[in-house]
This record gives sequence, C-alpha cells and structure tokens, in this order.
Amino acid sequence: MPLSPLRPALLVAAVLLLMGALPAASQQATAAGVVVGQVLDPDGAAVRGAAVSLRAVDAPDRDAVGPVLTGTDGRFRLTGAPPGRYLLRVRRIGFAPEDRPITVEPGSTRTVSISLDFQALVLEGVRVGRDRAVDRERRRFEEDVGVTARVLSGEDLRRVPGLAEADVLRAVELLPGVVTTSDFSSAYNVRGGSSDQNLVLLDGFPIFNPFHLGGVFSVFNPDAVERAELLSGGFGAEYGGRVSSVLSVESRGVDPEGVQVDGGVSLLASRATVRAPLPGPAAGLLGGSGGGVMLSARRSYFDWLLRPLVDFPYHLTDLQGRVELGTAGGGRLTATGYTGRDVFDFSETDLVGSGDDELSILRFRWQWGNRVTGLHWEQPFGDGWRLDARAGVTSFDTDIAFPDFDDLFLGSRIRQRTVRADLVRSPSERWEVRTGGEASRIRYANVAEAGGTDFSRQEDAGTLGAVYLQGRWRPDPRWVVEPGLRLDGWWGSDASRTTLSPRLAGKRFFGRAGDPTLAVRASAGRYTQFLHSLRDEELPFAIDTWVLAGRDVPPVISDQLQLGVDWYPAGPWSVSGDSYLRTFDGITDFNVGADPNDPADELLVGTGLAYGADLLVRRSGDRFEGWAAVSLLRVEHTFPDPLQVEPGGARATVSYPPIFDRRVSLDLVGSYRLPWQVEASARWTLGSSLPYSRPVAQHESWRYDIATGRYEHGPPGGADEENGERRVVVLGARNAARYPTYHRLDVAARRSFNPAWGTITLYLQVLNAYDRRDNVLFYFYRFDNDPPTRSGVSMFPFLPTVGFEVSF
Repeated sequence: MPLSPLRPALLVAAVLLLMGALPAASQQATAAGVVVGQVLDPDGAAVRGAAVSLRAVDAPDRDAVGPVLTGTDGRFRLTGAPPGRYLLRVRRIGFAPEDRPITVEPGSTRTVSISLDFQALVLEGVRVGRDRAVDRERRRFEEDVGVTARVLSGEDLRRVPGLAEADVLRAVELLPGVVTTSDFSSAYNVRGGSSDQNLVLLDGFPIFNPFHLGGVFSVFNPDAVERAELLSGGFGAEYGGRVSSVLSVESRGVDPEGVQVDGGVSLLASRATVRAPLPGPAAGLLGGSGGGVMLSARRSYFDWLLRPLVDFPYHLTDLQGRVELGTAGGGRLTATGYTGRDVFDFSETDLVGSGDDELSILRFRWQWGNRVTGLHWEQPFGDGWRLDARAGVTSFDTDIAFPDFDDLFLGSRIRQRTVRADLVRSPSERWEVRTGGEASRIRYANVAEAGGTDFSRQEDAGTLGAVYLQGRWRPDPRWVVEPGLRLDGWWGSDASRTTLSPRLAGKRFFGRAGDPTLAVRASAGRYTQFLHSLRDEELPFAIDTWVLAGRDVPPVISDQLQLGVDWYPAGPWSVSGDSYLRTFDGITDFNVGADPNDPADELLVGTGLAYGADLLVRRSGDRFEGWAAVSLLRVEHTFPDPLQVEPGGARATVSYPPIFDRRVSLDLVGSYRLPWQVEASARWTLGSSLPYSRPVAQHESWRYDIATGRYEHGPPGGADEENGERRVVVLGARNAARYPTYHRLDVAARRSFNPAWGTITLYLQVLNAYDRRDNVLFYFYRFDNDPPTRSGVSMFPFLPTVGFEVSF
C-alpha cells in the first residue's frame, strides 16, 4: 500500500518537535546568572575553539566560571555565575586577548557579542605575521575533518578578473576539481559530476538555476556577498539533496558602525547595496541585542545602451535582502529574500525591410527567474544545546509566449518548500553530537501546448524527508573522527524509496602539540539525489528543466572515497591535495531512439565513474596573494545503446567520456598591490582538450513514397536542405574526438581614491589578453565542398571592459 505523501512530513515534524523539546526541558530558572554570546573575527566569521571564562573583579587571577570553548558557530554559554561584577575573558591563538567587564544580575541572562582582532604570533623574538585569509584557512585546517572545503572571500571575488564585473561562479571555476566547458556559461562540474548535481545555497536556502543570460552571468551581486564556500567532497551527513558538491554563498553582514553603501557601474549593469544597523527599539524587538538590514539591487541596461544601434530588448534584474535580529538568550533570527528575472521581449519587434524584401520576425517574449524566501533561527539552550532551524520556499520558472500565436505556450517551473531543524551539543571536550531532520515538498511542471492541445505535459509532486545523526570524536589532540548516518526518503506520485547513507571521516594531525602543521584525512560516504535536470550540457547556452525521481526516472546514488593531505609550512603558504573515486548510478541522458508513443522511453538510465586528484597551493600576504590549482580527472558514462541490439534481443551498451571530461586543468590566480593604491591581478587557465562527436560523412537522404511507389529525396529529422539537395550527417563514435587545448589569460588593474566621504575604485579588465583564437566552442563541417572543409566558432575574443565602484 503506497504511503501518503503527508506521512513522511508528519513523521519528520514529530521528530523535530521531540528534539526541540529536549533542550527546552533542560532550562531551569536559578538564582545564579547566565552569560551567553558569540565570538566573531573582524570579518564577522564565527571563531571556534576560543576559551571563554568569568573572573571576579576582586579575584582576577583565577576563573570563577568556566572556561568553556566556543562551538562551530562561535557561540558559548556560561552558567551558574553568582550575581556580581566580572571580567569576561576570551582567548584564542592568533587573536588578541579580550577582557570585558560585565555585571551579572540574579537569575538573569546576559547576552554579549565579542569581536576579536587578529594578532601576529611572537615566538622568542621572532614575529610571525598572518593576515585574515591565512587565519581563516588555519581555522578550517584545525576544524574540518574529511570535507574538502575551499573558501573565497568577497575580496577574493573582486580580485579575480571577470566579465565586466566580479562574479561568484566565475571565481569558483578556478578552484581545483572544478571544470567549465564554455566561456559563455558559468555552469560548472565538480569531480566528474554533472552540473545539476551541485547544490547552490544562498544563506542556506537552495537556488535551482543560479544563472543569468543562459549561464553567462551568475545571479549573485558581488557587493552583497561576504564569502563563498565550495565543499567539493567528503561533506558530512547534514548535507543532502545533491551528490557532487555544495556551494554555500553567504550574504554580507551588517556594519555595526553605521550605514554603509556600496555600488558600482560596469558594462553589464549598475548595482547598489545598503547595509545599516537597526535602531535600538527595533533591534531589541525579540529580546536580544543588535540587528540590521541589508538591501541590494542590480539591473542591466543592454536594452538602453544598444538602443541607438540595434533593438536588443533584453534585461536582467536582481533584488536581494537580509534582516538580522538578536533574540533573547543569545540567539539570532535572520530573514533572507531574493528575486531575479531575465526578460527577452521581442513582442514589440517590427518587421524588417519593406516591400518584397520585407522579412518577418517571429515575435516572442521569453522570461525566467528565481525566487527565494527563508527564515533562519539560531538559538543556544541549556546544557550546551544549540538549535539551528530553517524554513523557506524556493522556486524557478521559465516561459515563452508568442503574441502572433496566442494559443502557443512553452513553460517550465519547479517549487520547493522546506522546513529543517538541527541540534548540536558538546557533552564534553572530546565529543560533539549533531542531529536533525528536514522535510520538503517539491512540485514541477513542464508544458508545451498549442491550439488547446498539450503536445507535452510533465508534472508531478513529491515529498522528500531526511533525518541524520553525526558525531565528532577527538580521542586525543592528534585525532578527529566523524561518523555519520543519513536516512533519505522520497515519496512521489508513482514511486517511493528510502536510502540509507553511511558516512565516515577521519583526520590525523602531525607537528607540535597545539600547533600542528600537517594533517592526513580520509572520508567515505554515500549520497543520494532525487532531482534531475534535462539540460543538455553539450549545448553552450541552456536553462535547466527539472524532473523528479519516479517510476521511470530513478534517483542518482553516488558512492565516494577520498584521501587528502593538508600542509601549513612556515609563512603565508598553505598546500592541500586530494585523490578521489566516485561512482554514479541512475544518471540520465536523452534517448535518440525513443518510441514517441511511450513516455517512459524518453530517457536512458546509466552509470558513471570518475576518479582523479586535486592540488591547491595558496599564498596570502600583505602585497601578493593568489593560488595555483591543478586538477587531474577521468570520467566515463555508460548507457544502453538505443541504436544497437545484441544477438538475442539484449540491448548493447556504449561507454564514452562526457563533455566535461577535461583530463588536466591548471589555474594560476594572483594579485599584487602596487604603490599609489593600484592593485594588479591576473588569471591564466590551461585546460586539456574536451571531447566531442566528430562528423565523418554526409549522404543524401531518401524516403519511400507510398502513393507513388518510388524512392524520393526526403529530409528526415535533422537533415540539411540546400539547392534542392537533402543530406544527412553521419557522426563517428560518441565524444571520440577532442577539441584543441584551451588556454586564456585575463588581466585587471584597480585604482582606488579616498576622498573625505568614502572610496572610489576605477578598474580595467581584459579577457583573453593575448587574443587566443583556437579556444573552440564548436565546429562546422561541410562535406559538400571539394575537398570537405571545417570551420569553427571561438569562445571569448580579446575583450576589454571598464567600470567603477564606490563605497561610503
């Protein structure tokens, strides 16, 4: 008997309510006071592992309460403090010590927020300086176990030369393990996975299609981004929904000093971001302290800029907002919102030419975009419990309408509603336990209709539920082990499935006690995905069209192993390397031999294998910063061959490398601070050849005319027609040929000016600085020429852009 789709949601909700009741039940009012809060670095990032204690003012040589260590979110809780005056002490290697006088009232809860300044280490007369980026990397080295995490700050994003302006996804493509197949698309593949297997999050909420203009630009306004973190493998049991990677984009926080305005004008768009603290009464609305608002907007102006020359009615818009409020007991409530839209409006286009030369243009209006709305609540409770809860709605839709054909409509949409709760507790210094669950309701529809008839209609809905348990065990300072278990359940209209995903990671540190410089890590896990995109990745421009797992579309299940090494030598250098192996079961491809009368025959289901190695060498310093990324990759997909049948009726299989099988990649990124507030930056990319299916011949096509009983020239689907001749292209083995090796140099220069009211930065960027013409997008073959000829379309040409940014 099939389960109702409401049952798993109710089950997960009951589990979450039960877990939420545990910490709530432990709160007991006492006469003693409580001090709760969070420790942050100067960039607003949480500081984990800081020692926090209370010392009485009249006895400053010993701790009266504590110390306790801050958790992964930088939060702490000190209980049992008798009423009185204290010094709140915070200590962490790499940060300046902090002593803050506070007063604890009887039975009260005092909430504080501590911002620590970075401080160089001084050892026996030798001063060892590290900048903020190095300290962030160092903390990741100490805290992460099996996961491969790469962090790009907002400053990193702005330093990377981009197309007209800084772009999150264009910077991510320069990290190890990441492959892009076209200059014209910021879609990316991670360690052999397809692009739809990457989970993209904005403040913890998913975005289905994070691209503008078919993939040329991302939807993220660079001024509104604090940092971007790519988890390319080994992520723990708390992550689900995708099998390849997790890209978490975090919005900028509030400037506590006052109103901050950032903006910019580029050849792409104009943008503005405003951040401001909330006034006292509003900030204390929920019983906490502190809060603020961020609002960011962007609009392109291709339609205005090109109007004197050509009618190009396209524009994009982005609007992003974030509101933060402190809550009673040291918690925080955050609301996130985003809406973005692309519009191609050729509905008002006039006829071109006049008289006999008049050319009629098919008028259309094509639009697509994302919407995200979410609430995030972080709250510490008694006995060391911390709650992290989210609820949100995310959607993507696209449609194309034709004013001259009112009854013709093409459209696609998907919407996901999600509730999630996570609980974290550190029962001792050696153990941390994280558990949680989530429930999502997902609905999609893909429609093609004309004349009141549905030529194609795919629509379905399903419920996704998951619960997980993950631990962190540190038996001694040299070892960290993270066991985890995740249970995913999917309940669709015609199929249901549950998948158990065990995950295990471990890390061994080497070096001096308390200051290791080398670590070896390993992880293994299973990952499950119940969503597929039908986008053809071999097309340079495309928009995702989503379908859900069901009777005819299985989920993707990926088993993954990886082994890594992290090394932090003396100075501002860091080195990280990984090797990995991944299998994929349940990947899909279009069936070119599909039976048009069988909807279940539209897709082929196959398997994939990927293995490779990554290396990242990074330097952070006062004047020169940058990184070198090397990636080795081998990918193979195997599908049933729709055009060949083995003897006995069994369907043959075909194996081939997918379009993103780039065997070797090298990315060099660097920036150098020159005098007079000038910063020069560059990136050079080298990529081995990508595969494609090479045409090997062309022949005339014939068809049998039943009425005349004769064979005549007749163009089947996909045939070419020229001068009355009809020809069909014959392709060789799938993806057996390779394009030329890809390489490109981009350079940029930025010059800042500091008037009394703020900062102005002018910048010049040049893409493809040495005008490489053999970076091929695709080839054209003409077999009707004698001899046959081949021509090609290149990727980005030599392309300079200018712009300016302001901040005050």
